[in-house]
Amino acid sequence: MSILESKFNYNHLSVKDLAEARDIFHVHLINKRNVIATAIGRYRVRKEDPWPNEQGYQETLKPKQKTARTLENSEVRNYSWPCILVFVDKWETENSLIKHREDSLVPRSIFLPDGRIVPLCVVEAPRSVVADDSVDTNNLVFPANYIGGGFPIIVDSQGRERVASVGCVVTDGNKYYALTNKHVVGEKGTPVYTKLKGMPKRIGSSAGKHIGKLLFEETYEGWKGKNIMVNCDFGLIEIDDIGEWKTDVVGIGQMDELASLNTSNITLALISAVEYEFDGVRKIKVTPKVKAYGAVSGPLEAEIVGLFYRYKSVGSIEYVADFLFGGVDGQPLNIRHGDSGTLWMLAAEDTSGTTPEIKHLPLALHWGQHNLVAGGGGVTAIPYALAANLTTACVELDVDVVRGWNIDNDYTWGKTGHFKIAAKACELVTGTKLRKLLVANQKNIGYVDSDLLAKTVVNGAFNVAKNEFVPLSDVADIIWRTTRRADAANHFADMDESHQQVEGGRTLLEICMADPSKIDIDFWLDYFKQLDNVNPNVENGRTKKRTGALPFRVWQMYNQMVASVSAGDLAEFICAGGTMAHYVGDACQPLHVSHLHHGRNADEEKVHSVYEANMLDRKTVMPMVFNGINDVAEKVKSSDLIGPSGFEAAQRVVELMDFTFQNLPPVEVCDSYTNNDGDTAAMWDELGERTIVNMAEGCRVMAILWQSAWKAGGGNSQFTSAEMKEIDRDDLKTLYNDKTFVPSFSMRDAKFKALLI
Repeated sequence: MSILESKFNYNHLSVKDLAEARDIFHVHLINKRNVIATAIGRYRVRKEDPWPNEQGYQETLKPKQKTARTLENSEVRNYSWPCILVFVDKWETENSLIKHREDSLVPRSIFLPDGRIVPLCVVEAPRSVVADDSVDTNNLVFPANYIGGGFPIIVDSQGRERVASVGCVVTDGNKYYALTNKHVVGEKGTPVYTKLKGMPKRIGSSAGKHIGKLLFEETYEGWKGKNIMVNCDFGLIEIDDIGEWKTDVVGIGQMDELASLNTSNITLALISAVEYEFDGVRKIKVTPKVKAYGAVSGPLEAEIVGLFYRYKSVGSIEYVADFLFGGVDGQPLNIRHGDSGTLWMLAAEDTSGTTPEIKHLPLALHWGQHNLVAGGGGVTAIPYALAANLTTACVELDVDVVRGWNIDNDYTWGKTGHFKIAAKACELVTGTKLRKLLVANQKNIGYVDSDLLAKTVVNGAFNVAKNEFVPLSDVADIIWRTTRRADAANHFADMDESHQQVEGGRTLLEICMADPSKIDIDFWLDYFKQLDNVNPNVENGRTKKRTGALPFRVWQMYNQMVASVSAGDLAEFICAGGTMAHYVGDACQPLHVSHLHHGRNADEEKVHSVYEANMLDRKTVMPMVFNGINDVAEKVKSSDLIGPSGFEAAQRVVELMDFTFQNLPPVEVCDSYTNNDGDTAAMWDELGERTIVNMAEGCRVMAILWQSAWKAGGGNSQFTSAEMKEIDRDDLKTLYNDKTFVPSFSMRDAKFKALLI
């Protein structure tokens, strides 16, 4: 080689280099046959291609005639070089393209005037024109207590209900705002709603401060991008009451500092790559990845496919999205219509401490998706997310991300009560073997008093990244409310609502206490249907069908407990019973089994959380609660036991509901809240003793169900005393994360009824 020649190293190319090259040649590229979009990225290698050090591997860029390269059959590898991604809607061979027109072929590289060479990577990704924009709000998970990132918001627009996600809380130093998309919030003053404990709740209104599209060269100063607009789509909701908000993102937890991206630090290292382990056995996917929680889709994990995705051209103007996200390891990304406004976070590994830790850096706001048809002649539309750089929002709107508001409070209600009831029940059984087993697993099921008082307990916003173990008695709130949406109606049953035209004005509780055979799912559905007809439940202009299946959920899970003991599976028995304790705990809370759960009017809508969480979680009250329960809770007697039927378990829970109502009528809780202006100290003085009695009875009923299921399954004969020991937490976690174990169904699902035998 001549000393005047040099081999250009593609890895020296920066994002700025690629942006400049694409800007110069974009018109040339976009007019090539089949080209529909471009992006900045790293060269995608077909998964079937060999790796370095594998037999037959040759490190060369010499092209070969191959089948179509798609996003699904290719990957970014740790040696992938910077490039411009060129998306085509149809893959054609070189010969076919040349035959059409000599200039139809996309070149392998483009050359800049100063000698820089920029490679191109052609990817087949035809765009689908089919999109499902329907959202069933009955399947969404709305906040039970505090509102925060990832929860749904609702805006009425031209007679249509529009659903989107809360991104995060931001502030301009004077007011707090919820950040979402401009196209969601609408004009200034537009009211924005969510549902709090199932009821419509106004959370704020459009602040009239938003960003639509910005010039690329002004947004990324110093980078060339003539006639390019960046779609930012940021909008602010002025929050009515910041006390009702948390800054955690549901399903992920507390955010870390903003991933502040600008022209000085945006690199292609953001694009995750596959790293090969030279043992010839496996490949390893390495960070970075991005995570989110969408109002419709729930937990999301993605990879950055490309930067500055040029997705549309109108006249002489080109439009780009800062980020193009795709599914992890080539899997489809589960993004859905209604996830607009979702906050994407960079999952970055922090190795500064003694053990590596994943931190979640707010990165981008989701504003749309492109459904790209799987290549190679496929017809399946695979969604890819389009998102805007969050740093742009902070700069242009002059706001900061709020990270520390109400982080010590839980999204779930009454965690203290659930953990205490479940843990205490373990001590109330009287069977020797069973008690030994439950005490050994007490901290797998709940928390003992000392832990609760010290508040060394799992955070209510379940940290998916860390995948920490959640004691079983609050799995239903902390995990299943986000991963099993059909479970929502299993946490309550409005037993005290009535209408004169339905069953002579009798409540469900009165009917079922007089005739237990009416604890029947068909009868309940018919009762609710009649109530819906004569007294429709209208929320935010829409009619919502009544539901509430708590006793039937206990029925289903009790059946599983008996079956697990009979089958000799202690892990399943503990997991089924431990998670069932949550619903039994719900049954001894007056407002959780009453149509007054949100009070009698808008002034009382916070009564539920104030009574069940705020009042009980006060430092001065918690010792009184625990000591009181410990003093009055009664051990199980042989006469308390029920038989092997799940129906008997449901009947026993209905009796617990009746005890709860008789001891502390829900209307008295509402009166206390109103008369004391929500002061929890005054409410405790009026309601504390009876609350303790209700919770103690919940402990006893749960112990009865433990001991009855053990006996029905023949536990004493099935197991030796030596087997009565702690179950491995990983085994329990595997079970409760398995959606086929005690599966959740809506009340109207025929599969649910089939389990009630």
